[in-house]
Amino acid sequence: MMDAFRGEWLKLRKRPAVWVLGGILVCLVVLLTYGVLFLIIVTRPGDVQAGGGGLDSLKQAIYPSNFVVAVLSGGGGGFAGAIALILGALSFGSEYSWATLKTIFTQRPARLEVFAAKALALAAVLAVYDLVIFVAGAAVSSLVGAYFGHLTPWPSLVTVFEGLLAGWLVLAVWASLGTVLSVLFRQAGLAIGLGLVYSLAVEGILFGILGQFSWIKSIERAFPGANASALIQALSTQPRSPQNPEPVVGALQAIGVLLVYLALFLALSGLTLRRRDVT
Repeated sequence: MMDAFRGEWLKLRKRPAVWVLGGILVCLVVLLTYGVLFLIIVTRPGDVQAGGGGLDSLKQAIYPSNFVVAVLSGGGGGFAGAIALILGALSFGSEYSWATLKTIFTQRPARLEVFAAKALALAAVLAVYDLVIFVAGAAVSSLVGAYFGHLTPWPSLVTVFEGLLAGWLVLAVWASLGTVLSVLFRQAGLAIGLGLVYSLAVEGILFGILGQFSWIKSIERAFPGANASALIQALSTQPRSPQNPEPVVGALQAIGVLLVYLALFLALSGLTLRRRDVT
């Protein structure tokens, strides 16, 4: 098992696309989470006050005391989930396109052992992503706080650790969705396309437009996107407001739903890979 894991880790570690996706994720978190708010605060403070959002509340959102939620709002948001989905689809689906699975399965490791090694290597890469975006978020938060002369207390280590676990879980669920789609369709391209359509159209646009209806909200509570957002919102210490609403579900329910999706996607991927011809 360890030999198979080392082989899969080597493949992912040497693959440029893995680290290009990671770099894009870090840039998006820094630019969209911190850069946009910073520019609004600096260049248009009057509009912020007139809009009722409150200049202080925007500053608090990117100060060091709130960096965990700020990072998760970007790193666990829609674009981060999309990047994790692409990574999951590439890590498994490319093996079909390259016709390397047949070669792997003719060697010593069993199919489920190969699948477990691939899943563990993917989980390790996601952990690296998670850690790097947290480090980047902490660094940018400290710079923002220093710029405004307001170095607020940092979150406790427990809060940071909880944030790291929450971020990894959200990324893992989206990556496992990309994995199961690539195994079912035996290619990466279609898996990425369908996954992005689902994450952007269904989770983003459809629920965003129809979310005002109570029956839609009830359905939305069973989907991974809503539970990921609820888990992130549950970590926030900011007062509830239109910009920081109450989570649609509790933190424990969100964790449970995400774990069920993660187990379901991995089980379906493993069973399909074990029982079906790879060609």
